[in-house]
Amino acid sequence: MDDEYVPAPPPSRGIYSAELITLYGVKLNKKENHAEFEVGQNDGSGLRVQLYRNKTECDNSQYSVVLGYGYAFDGHCYRFDSLRVFIVNEDAEPAVGCGFDSDPAKPAYHMWRVRSSADLLEITLGLGDAKMLLLDANLPGKRAPTSYAIHMSMAHRGGRLTRE
Repeated sequence: MDDEYVPAPPPSRGIYSAELITLYGVKLNKKENHAEFEVGQNDGSGLRVQLYRNKTECDNSQYSVVLGYGYAFDGHCYRFDSLRVFIVNEDAEPAVGCGFDSDPAKPAYHMWRVRSSADLLEITLGLGDAKMLLLDANLPGKRAPTSYAIHMSMAHRGGRLTRE
C-alpha cells in the first residue's frame, strides 16, 4: 500500500489541536483484559501484559495494548520501520485515514488520538539466544550513543597526554 499521498484524518469533532498525534495499529487486548505474546519456546508458553492500578486489574476499556503500525501528525502520515508495542491510556476508535480505513462495524485497524505530552509506555520485545541479545547487541555500532564512554585527552605541562 502506497501511503505517500494518503491524507491524515480530519481533527476529531472538527477541533484542530496542534499537539495531537494519531497512533494507528491493532488493539491486542480487545477481547481480554490482557494482551498475550508467544515467547517462542515451542511449548505453548506465553507472556501476558496487563495494566494494574492500586493493585486492581484494569478493564480493557480503560487502556489499550497497541501493536503500532504508524502515526499521523500535523496532516502527514508516517510508518514505523518495524512494529512497536505501546500501552495507551485511551480506548480505541475505528481507524480513519492514512490507508488504515476499514469497515466501522468490523474494523481491522484502530486509532488512538493522544496529545504529544501524554505518557506512553513502549514495550520492546526481543527473542533470541543470549549471545545475540546480550553480546552482539553491545558491539560497537549497535549500542545506543549514550552508552559509549566519553573520554577527554588533555596535554600535561610536561607534554605527556593523560586520559581523564
